[in-house]
Amino acid sequence: MRRSKLAAIMKIKREWNISMMKLVTDKLKSRLTTISTIRAITILSFTALLTLTFVSFSQTSFAQTPNTNQTSTAQPKVITFPCKLTESTVLGPEYKAGVPFRQGQDFAKGLPGQRLELTGSVLSMECKPLQGAVIDVWQTNSTGDYDYKGFNLRGKIVTDKDGKYVLDTIYPVRLLMDGNLTRPSHIHVMVGIPGQPIITTQVYFDELRDFAVKDSLVTKPVTEANGTKIAHFDFVVEDYRGFNARQGLNNNPTIGVIGGQGSNK
Repeated sequence: MRRSKLAAIMKIKREWNISMMKLVTDKLKSRLTTISTIRAITILSFTALLTLTFVSFSQTSFAQTPNTNQTSTAQPKVITFPCKLTESTVLGPEYKAGVPFRQGQDFAKGLPGQRLELTGSVLSMECKPLQGAVIDVWQTNSTGDYDYKGFNLRGKIVTDKDGKYVLDTIYPVRLLMDGNLTRPSHIHVMVGIPGQPIITTQVYFDELRDFAVKDSLVTKPVTEANGTKIAHFDFVVEDYRGFNARQGLNNNPTIGVIGGQGSNK
């Protein structure tokens, strides 16, 4: 009898402990939930405040610099010239430095071969004749050979006050290269104003084409009079003498104009 009462009391005590533990757990969960909610609300409020502040600051900053995010659609002006710059091509292995200045009227010095008279002018890109331009010339003789020991058919010619030159020489024959490659009749030229950019190019006299030929470098037509072949070629080079960057292009007549682009012949 006594043991039964004791067992009943112990059972009631266990049930009471379980009930109290559940009550404490439920209260703790409720408190944690409340804390989490408050913390979440606090974080969201702080984030919203930061966002509004950043937007306001950004709007103010961009309002003060209206062009910050604008992309310019203006296109730069294209500068062209009435005369087109002479095209360059390969130098070749035959160039020899230190050549003398010669009179173009007696360039061949009596060497055998058909006579060739090449005339023309050296012009700026504004098509203005350039006095004192130097034309450094080298070519083959009538058998297709270059003079490597001396300066036959090698020399420099200077343009006159009208920018003109005369090259009285012999007609260069086609050059047979290794591998059955035949080069067209041509004369090598380096041309320009001293102190300005120099153009390395070649002048061609027949219809044959190879790796170095450009159509703008072919003289046309080549005529014949009294056994002499006659050809004409104008060189167009860069000339920046007298250019003042502060004045711009419109006030620098040696540089160019906004307009159409012409030919170099």
